Amino acid sequence: MSNVGLIDYHAGNIRSVVTAFAHLGAETQVIQNHVDTTRLTHLVLPGVGAFNFCFEQLKVSGMLPMIEEWTFVTRKPILGICVGMQLLAESSDEMGLHSGLGWMKGKVQKLHSNNPNIRIPHVGWNTVLFEQDFGDYPKNTERDFYFDHSHAYYSLTKDQVLATANHDQTFCAAIRQDNIVAVQFHPEKSQISGMKFLQGFLSL
Repeated sequence: MSNVGLIDYHAGNIRSVVTAFAHLGAETQVIQNHVDTTRLTHLVLPGVGAFNFCFEQLKVSGMLPMIEEWTFVTRKPILGICVGMQLLAESSDEMGLHSGLGWMKGKVQKLHSNNPNIRIPHVGWNTVLFEQDFGDYPKNTERDFYFDHSHAYYSLTKDQVLATANHDQTFCAAIRQDNIVAVQFHPEKSQISGMKFLQGFLSL
């Protein structure tokens, strides 16, 4: 059985994420400090709010060394959601220029559009195109997922782009590199499409 650790660094309500994994039959453990992760099979880094606030909260939590060891030493699967995805980038221009973890080659930049019919923040359902196979989603599959963001991840390496979406401009909806998976959309709010994506993550 999967045992999922969810990092709680006081940057968003993770209750819905816990509920989603529990619905899939996984055991869940909310982690708020440096703990022994030996029993865990998967790790999730959620996040809601401003990039720099979330980054500082993560550093202050004292859990970053534990997460880095998980990711690069034990190399077990880790999933970043929303700002949890953006934190993996090299930098973000949200409210100034800020450095990220730099685990993935890319930058987080504000969505922009000259079309008066395009609203930013990008909130609601949008079609996601899978650029690679993932779980039950073969390459070129299109499915709708729920988004809520005003900044997006722009990859500098095409190989790590798992899926894309368009909101008057194309941006990374999901990225993957080895054991690292991250999504801009909220799978826990995306009904059947989201559940299937999380099941794909649990199969890693």
